[in-house]
Amino acid sequence: MQIELINTGAELLVGRVLNTHQQWLCRQLTDLGYEVSRQVCVPDQGRQIQAAAGEALQRADLVITTGGLGPTSDDLTRDCIAQMLGRKLVLHPATLTRIEEFFAARHRPLPANVQVQAMIPEGALVFANANGTAPGLAVEAGPGKRLILLPGPPRELRPMFLESVVPWLRLEFPIASRFLCRTIKTTGLGESVVEEKIAGALQPLVGEGLEVAYCARVGEVDVRLAARGDKAGAVLAEGLSRVERLLGAVIFGKEDDSLESVIIGLLTRRKETLAVAES
Repeated sequence: MQIELINTGAELLVGRVLNTHQQWLCRQLTDLGYEVSRQVCVPDQGRQIQAAAGEALQRADLVITTGGLGPTSDDLTRDCIAQMLGRKLVLHPATLTRIEEFFAARHRPLPANVQVQAMIPEGALVFANANGTAPGLAVEAGPGKRLILLPGPPRELRPMFLESVVPWLRLEFPIASRFLCRTIKTTGLGESVVEEKIAGALQPLVGEGLEVAYCARVGEVDVRLAARGDKAGAVLAEGLSRVERLLGAVIFGKEDDSLESVIIGLLTRRKETLAVAES
């Protein structure tokens, strides 16, 4: 199964806003056993959105877009996708009622342009937005092809994805080939030295499907191990065991651990303090 992400928003391309959607969605999908094959970011322009979605659908089974579902003039994703697929926009009464209740509960007048969010591509499945007004959408885009449209604000996107999209995803795209991925975090050795220490021991497992990658940053090197298929669990577990044995004390954590948090944890447990000074 091929999954591609399309993040829309000029603010992402001019560097005014950090694109956290890409990292968060890729992590969630990977943890669920899915793999993202490509990610692109495009501005809030109709032709760019349609071109990116059209190209992605030629390769992928599932395309997920973020942003462009709001009520303002630069929110074009919903309209562009409907036009690209030849779908009319139709009123979704339940969404309109939800929007009206959202504003009434806050004792705020209902702007006329907000109601456009209740217009959805004909035949689309609606994911209710419990934290905003723009619903998410799932649209068929051909045999075996699906488009998921998610709102841009993280406080709306993340709960919607976890509560609505994940159950839908498991139903529509059950995992045929298991995919597992784990990260070991090290410090004190350079990237080439880390690879030198573990590459030989991991080579037989690579022949069995283990994937090995390295990511270097200042003072740290991440070792990422991944495997897929029925033997993924066993192959990955053996790979992790060999890396831990060979790297030993230079390993400071796994997955999302940061060196700073690990140091603070050690100091706390030892009831010690650390003082620093700038010269």
